Amino acid sequence: MKFKPVKIINRGNSYQLYYYNPRGERRRISVGNDHQQAQRLALRFTDWLMEGKDPEREVNNAQHSEQSKAITISDFFPTFIERHGTIRSKKMQLSYQNSFKNICRCPLIVDAEIGSLSKSFVLDYMHERMKMDGVKAATVNKDAAFLKCMLSKAVEWDILDHNPLQGLKLFKDDGKRDVYLSHQQAISIINELPVSLANIVEFAIYTGFRKENILSLLFESVRFHDLTPTGEVDLIVKGGNRELFPLGPAAIEVLKRAIGDRVEGYIFINPETNTRYVSIHKTFDRVVRRLGIIINNGTKLRIHDLRHVFATWLHREGVSLDELRFLLGHKDRATTDRYTSVDRLETGKVLNMMPNLRELSSKKNLGLKKDKALL
Repeated sequence: MKFKPVKIINRGNSYQLYYYNPRGERRRISVGNDHQQAQRLALRFTDWLMEGKDPEREVNNAQHSEQSKAITISDFFPTFIERHGTIRSKKMQLSYQNSFKNICRCPLIVDAEIGSLSKSFVLDYMHERMKMDGVKAATVNKDAAFLKCMLSKAVEWDILDHNPLQGLKLFKDDGKRDVYLSHQQAISIINELPVSLANIVEFAIYTGFRKENILSLLFESVRFHDLTPTGEVDLIVKGGNRELFPLGPAAIEVLKRAIGDRVEGYIFINPETNTRYVSIHKTFDRVVRRLGIIINNGTKLRIHDLRHVFATWLHREGVSLDELRFLLGHKDRATTDRYTSVDRLETGKVLNMMPNLRELSSKKNLGLKKDKALL
């Protein structure tokens, strides 16, 4: 369509802009009684139209952005808890509440508009809290991670355009968890769990996915391959971005077993409620305590440690750290990135090296429970 200039028309005590939007529709917009302001808007509208943008949409987006910036961390917290916290475990909800209480001690953060919160404010808070309260890096990292999660949800819910804390580096935690789980121990845990939870734990070991990604996994996020026993899954990773991850044969086998004859909804459902699990910690922790499984620093195995198990097993099969970095969705291997470029889907072939616990159990007589619902 031939471009037509924006016209300024005086109507009584106010001015209006006449123009044609990118769809060829004639539009008339009132812009107040200031002629200079009307001229500035006419130039802005012209620039947008030259770029193929709809001026009305751009104005609405700008107003929405300004309104969202006026929301403070304190204002946004109840919304965050209602929309996100309530689908997390009781333990995680308590963690959110504790982090919010800690952050409330810092007016520069809790009263800051969510769009203006800066990394420097958060880093200053972390340093100050470590100095005043004598806490360790892992403790203040929880508060920082809580803030990053809040803002990533604000982006996901179209309240913010971007997360101002994206890329914030957490403090190095000296209390590294050195996790190793043998095949026999993994089989023992799966044997002790109810079938629906055993599927979740087995899938976590085969994929290295975070617990929330697994519990919220929907049918439409998974794609099975026709010619090979592999596939992909579309996940929302930290920061609110969507990324595609490969699935190996062992993980695909678990998915198909969990799906059964269903065609929609969540992949892993609680048979008691017929919907997704909110938490699986209590049952998992009880089984781990009963089996006496601890990791190298003397603490009990946690659900999140299954990501370490996934990485450890593949690394021992010869999978490189760079391939593992992509499979785990990590972003902060800056030094490695200078020398190596690895495509995430290309790394899917290494998942064939992940041992299948059911095949191991059969070949080595390790005693995996032969339940019809499982096999």
